[in-house]
Order: sequence, then structure tokens, then C-alpha cells
Amino acid sequence: MDRKPFRRVARPLTLMADTEELIRHQKKDKKWLQRKTKPQMHTNGSCIRSVELFAGAGGLSLGLNEYTRRIQASHKIEFALEWDANVLKVLSDNLKPVSTLATDVENIINGKSLKSKRLTKKEQAFVEEYTHAKKPDILMGGPPCQGNSNANNHSRRTDSRNKLYLKMVRAAIVLNPRIVIIENVRDVVRSVGGEVQTAIEVFEQLGYKVSHEVLKASDFGVAQTRSRHFLIASKGRKPDFSILEQFKLPKARTLKWAIWDLRDKLTTEGEFNSTTKGKSKLNQERMQWLIDNDEYELCYDLKPDCHKRKNTHPAVYGRMHWDEPSSTLTAGFTSNGQGRYTHPDADPGRTITPHEAARIQSFPDWYKFPDNVKRGILTKGIGNAVPPLLAMYVCHVALSSLDE
Repeated sequence: MDRKPFRRVARPLTLMADTEELIRHQKKDKKWLQRKTKPQMHTNGSCIRSVELFAGAGGLSLGLNEYTRRIQASHKIEFALEWDANVLKVLSDNLKPVSTLATDVENIINGKSLKSKRLTKKEQAFVEEYTHAKKPDILMGGPPCQGNSNANNHSRRTDSRNKLYLKMVRAAIVLNPRIVIIENVRDVVRSVGGEVQTAIEVFEQLGYKVSHEVLKASDFGVAQTRSRHFLIASKGRKPDFSILEQFKLPKARTLKWAIWDLRDKLTTEGEFNSTTKGKSKLNQERMQWLIDNDEYELCYDLKPDCHKRKNTHPAVYGRMHWDEPSSTLTAGFTSNGQGRYTHPDADPGRTITPHEAARIQSFPDWYKFPDNVKRGILTKGIGNAVPPLLAMYVCHVALSSLDE
């Protein structure tokens, strides 16, 4: 199997050249977002090899894929793991990784020690079966974030799933990548278990240099106020997030920028691009009241009793604004009771469609999500994803640390 090691592209490539190339492409983001066919990748430049765990529908991998295209390099996904086979198939069908596996990460990475280089039987079996996944240029992953989400009112900061963050550290010992990228919610640093702090300590003991930062997706062209925490561990120089200052947009892109051209493409059946979920009579009444009265916040009388007493999430049942970025999307974007997901002017009132949500997340139109499947596959795959445009700039920070 052909496995090219990482090297800089054949043409002279400096950080300044990368910057100029990315800024030039940044002006074409809308054209890329609306593109129906997959852009052709470069084949004569450097090949960046990656492995993704907790892959979901592939937001991180797509971000790296687009980054390599924009700097005229190429990208090869050696291995992708996601426990939900239907969601993993979205990544597989679009990005064509060498190998995929739909299973719990514990079935391949189960060492209890974060420091021991002695592999368990399961870990040894994994690297023997997937030898092409060893020593990738980048190991990336977004472990489950619900345990640290502010929307989680039950086990926030103490959720047992928070420990899955450290699987990325153990996976680095098993696979020996040059770079590790871990994505999570911005409040992951507040977890009672101290997973981020532990990860930094162990990575540094393993010889990695580590930086971490909270980034706003809206700063980098995503029409959404999503903020995410990124940790980068590199065997090169210490990753420098400050190099992203030059890419921050002076003004955030709006919902109109992302989905205005889709406003007349709603039907009641057919492919995911143009369908939305049916609502209860009361929720339909709530959405219609917003449209009929040109309001963006639901009136007191139509609010559920729990929101009348105390509402810590005031955007719930709200109407979206054309001239502002969307609020953070979740897997509940098809329910107006889960957030500000009522379309700005659709009449009769409705929530956004999966296609509109994919655009807001910065998934381009050529990145296909399956038609006529259980809606949960779409909502999880899209709503839980890392916005690819944001991931692209994180990859720029990571790979810049390997510059000679």
C-alpha cells in the first residue's frame, strides 16, 4: 500500500505563501459552500496522512481535506473510527478513507495507563490489522462533549464520558503521530476530572509541545456563533494559534450569507436537502405566531410552564435572524423547542432543514448526506460536527508547527 510520509509540497512553500493562498481562497468560501461537485484534489504535492477517532460525519477530516487542497497538497485518511455505522458511512462515502471501523473506541484503544508504551492485546491487534494507520502525520478527534456542555443540566463537568478525552492521549502512544488535534466544547477545561490538564502533562512527557485555545467559528467564516476548544500537540515547534489573527474576518458572516439561496427549496417529502420535521400542533402554533407577528422571541403566553418560571436558555423557541450568524447548532436543530431554530421568514413557520443546517455548519453541497433515512442520522451527523471551515484553520496552526 502506497503511504507517502509527510513533506512540504514540491513548490517552495513558506508560512507566508500558505497565508496568501488561504486568504485568496477565503474570498471564495461561498462558491465552495454552494458547489455541487467535489473539487479535484492535487496529486503531485505532499500527501498528509491522517487518522480520525470519534469521527462523526467527518467535519475535522473535511477541514483537513480542504486545507490541503487550498495549499496544493493532498490528503489521505488512513483510518476513521466512529461507533455509529450510519454516521460513519457519511464520512466514508464522501472522503473515501483507506479503512473505517464502526465500534466503541474501547475495542481498539483500551490501555489503562496513559504513559506505558506497552500495548494491550486489543491495541496490538489493532495496529497489526491496520498497519497503514501507524505513524500518521495527524491524529485527530472530537470525543463526546455532552458531559461538558452547558446544555447538560444533569451530569455537567462530572459525566463519565468526559474520560473519553484521554483516549486521544492513549491513541497517540499506540499510533505515534507527529501531531494530535483534540476538539471539544469550550468548557472542557472546567471538567472536574481535569482531562485537559492531564492530557497536556502526558503529551509533554512524551516529547510533544502543546498549545490549546478556544476559537469562535464566526471569526473564520462559519455563519454560526459556535465556540470550541482545540488542543494541538506537536513533535515540531510549539503550535502558535496567534497566526490565525490574520484570517479573522472583520465582520461575521450572517445566516443570509449561508442559506439565502435555499429559502424556496422546501418540500414535504424527498431528499434531505428540502425536508423538515413535522411539529406538534402547539409547536407549529408557536412558530407561526413568530412569523405572523414579526417577532423573534416567543410571547409569554405561548411559552411552556417551565420557561415561564425560569428560563436559562432564552433562545429556545426563538426565530432566527437573517442579518446575524446562527446561534450554535446542536443535534436538536429540527426542534424549535431545542433552540433558536425557527426559519426567519418561511410561511407556514418551520424549523431549518438538514441541508440548511449543513450549510450553517459549513458543509458544502457536494458533501452528501443520505436521503430518506432516519432523521437522527442527519441531526447527529450535522449538529454534532466540527465546522469544516473552522477545522481548516486549526489544521493550518497544526501543520505550521512542522515548518522547517
